[in-house]
Amino acid sequence: MRPQSMATQSADGGRRYSADDPRLLEEIRSALHGASQGDVMRNGAVNRAVRLHCECIAMLPLQLMYRDDGKGKAKDHPLYAILAGKPNNWQTPYEFKRLMMVSLLKRGAAYAQIVRSAGRIIQLQPLNKFRVEPKQNADWSISYQLTSPNGVQSVLQQKDVLAVRDLDMENGISGQSKIDQARDAVLMSATLRQAAQRLFDNNMQLGGQISTDNKLSPEARAFLKESMAAYSGKDNSGKWMLLENGLKAQPFEQNLGDNSHIENMAWQAEEISRIFGTPRPLLMMDETSWGSGIEQLGLFFISYGLAPQFVNWEQAVARDLMTPEEMAEYQPKFNDGALLRGSKKDQAEYFSRALGSGGGKPWMTQDEIRLLEDYPQAGGAASQLAPANTGASNVAAQTA
Repeated sequence: MRPQSMATQSADGGRRYSADDPRLLEEIRSALHGASQGDVMRNGAVNRAVRLHCECIAMLPLQLMYRDDGKGKAKDHPLYAILAGKPNNWQTPYEFKRLMMVSLLKRGAAYAQIVRSAGRIIQLQPLNKFRVEPKQNADWSISYQLTSPNGVQSVLQQKDVLAVRDLDMENGISGQSKIDQARDAVLMSATLRQAAQRLFDNNMQLGGQISTDNKLSPEARAFLKESMAAYSGKDNSGKWMLLENGLKAQPFEQNLGDNSHIENMAWQAEEISRIFGTPRPLLMMDETSWGSGIEQLGLFFISYGLAPQFVNWEQAVARDLMTPEEMAEYQPKFNDGALLRGSKKDQAEYFSRALGSGGGKPWMTQDEIRLLEDYPQAGGAASQLAPANTGASNVAAQTA
């Protein structure tokens, strides 16, 4: 049976309970058992992790490229405009990818209906408002049963759905929600806060005990009780009272277990960080980690947190939106250059070497570097200029 309160006051004064009190643990178990999933996103660590993944994926261009590196972007293909320009009639590419990533993290899979006209893809409509249940048929194809918010059901075939799935430990077609995987850690953290709140709300937290060698009169006892009641509650925690009639105050020793819930909440946030594959400083934790090492943590997050999703998206788009003939000539590709850019000093050194600084062979032109920095192309001979310290520029120009 759920306890009515975390601590009670007896007739002869207040009693303190530490964070490892059995009644506190019972309160935590009770709340975990009956808590809903709707408050998961109110957890700061989960909210930050979800936004970080969704917004990083959404901000990066997903473009259709020729497999032949010399040709670059396949702007002549109709799918290019869908992926990089306008996925449907009401969303930008950023909004579309962000919403799909929300569904991927929340449900374990993201679905969008493929809208065609005369056999040509013209829109991708996200199916987030539907309950989607995938089913693998006898011929290994997949069909999707959709249930609308008002209960209307319909079925879409595999050729009509773009599906991006997360890791699935069961059948490989459903995906598993990262938010659900973090649910226990989130609810434990929330419950620890609630239990600590009740502990302070219902308990008198004084700095010590009161004793006297004299016998108190009923009036003095009543006055003392009234005074003690005024010091109960979280707002007066740790305060001392003004004593009369020879009363003596003796401080209690501090119990380290009373603050253990703070360490527990920090541990729960670390669990959330592990589940989402997000370094703690990127969740706005451990401010002492900010410094020269933060760039390496950013690269770590891109390599081990985002890069797998890049591949997941790219291969799902190729599978569901392209024919085998198109896959042989084109490939969807995320441009992660915006996330990989370092400081201006690092960029300057990289671009200098790309142009052949130090005597090395150049692999970029000035116009290519200007495009990366969103500068207009200089055109003409500017794209052919060599750095001043290369062998070519040290040779005196031949006079006519």
